[in-house]
Amino acid sequence: MHKKFVPVLMLILVLLTMLACSSSNNNNESLQQTQIAIGVAQTSIAEGETQSKTQDAMNLESTQVAMQMTQTAMAAPQNNDQDSGAADNTDSGATQPTNTPIPQKAAATRFGPAVKWSGGGCNIACYFADVTGDGKADFIAHDNDGIYVLPSEGNTFGTHTKWTGGPVSCNNGCYFEDVTGDGKADFIAHDNDGINVSVSTGTGFAQYTNWTGGPVSCHKSCHFTDVTGDSKADFVAVDNDGIYVLPSNGSKFTAPEKWSGGGCNIACYFADATGDGKSDFIAHDNDGVYVLPSTGTTFGQHTNWTGGPGSCNVACYFEDMTGDGKADSVAHDNDGIYVMPSTGTNFGPYSNWTGGAIGCNKSCHMADATGDGRMDFIAVDNDGIYVVPAIE
Repeated sequence: MHKKFVPVLMLILVLLTMLACSSSNNNNESLQQTQIAIGVAQTSIAEGETQSKTQDAMNLESTQVAMQMTQTAMAAPQNNDQDSGAADNTDSGATQPTNTPIPQKAAATRFGPAVKWSGGGCNIACYFADVTGDGKADFIAHDNDGIYVLPSEGNTFGTHTKWTGGPVSCNNGCYFEDVTGDGKADFIAHDNDGINVSVSTGTGFAQYTNWTGGPVSCHKSCHFTDVTGDSKADFVAVDNDGIYVLPSNGSKFTAPEKWSGGGCNIACYFADATGDGKSDFIAHDNDGVYVLPSTGTTFGQHTNWTGGPGSCNVACYFEDMTGDGKADSVAHDNDGIYVMPSTGTNFGPYSNWTGGAIGCNKSCHMADATGDGRMDFIAVDNDGIYVVPAIE
């Protein structure tokens, strides 16, 4: 090693030593080791200035000694900090940060008592979807003079505001789903000339645009749900020869793709039963409920998730009731609402979440009005809107 580089190296080692020792003000052993290292460095510097090249070996030896002392000094505070840090905290009253785990939300296991959230109604139809983007399903009233939104406040529906400039209609069906991927449900009108979308701004619905460029139809049923996993609801058509998907690109629906050649004996549904962020194809057949998981580009092999036939006296739903990210099988029967939680590979044993019969004068819905990630039961009755929250 050249003698000109020794002073620089020694100074660097001294600085590292002092840094390592600075974490403990009362660390006498570290201070002594620092002083020794400084002395060695100073000696090496002096020798580097006065001795000839034949002394380079001595300089190298001094450097190695200083490095060993530096490593010792750096290790010493780590052990002593455990004692001195505890003493410092005791004297100053400071608190050390803890690694307390974030509490996990308990899975819902039943419905709580019904609560009246609104005394209003709807001239044409009532819907429940998160159009404001705050994670809570809002009350959407399709009235004769337009569409009104009553935003959810978590325990009630707020003041209604008109979100369209005037009357609106849907020739083949109205839907409220997030097709743009911004977290807000948009107004979708399936009309004779195509699928018209009025994007939600969070405070209103913008001017509609035709997302298909022409008429489209579904032989059996139409759905809007995210089967590709990009957070944008796609247009899904159940036709006579299979299931077709028109993926959303955020501004229109692209060309149809045949994802399955199968069908459903009783009814077809689309929901994320596996919990991977993509809606799966759920076929309610005579011998049970079959799930064909979405791969993002097609529907996979079907498997029977119930092991036998199942039925719903009033209605069937596939929604995430427990809050684990997987859509469960929900049967609204004459004696109550039964939930069979999804395990990701099948639907588990059913349990009655209401403990008795429950009904709706006008229409029943499943939506997360409380914003806790678990679907609530919403009843549109003659005297208003009642919410039955999912609880632990």
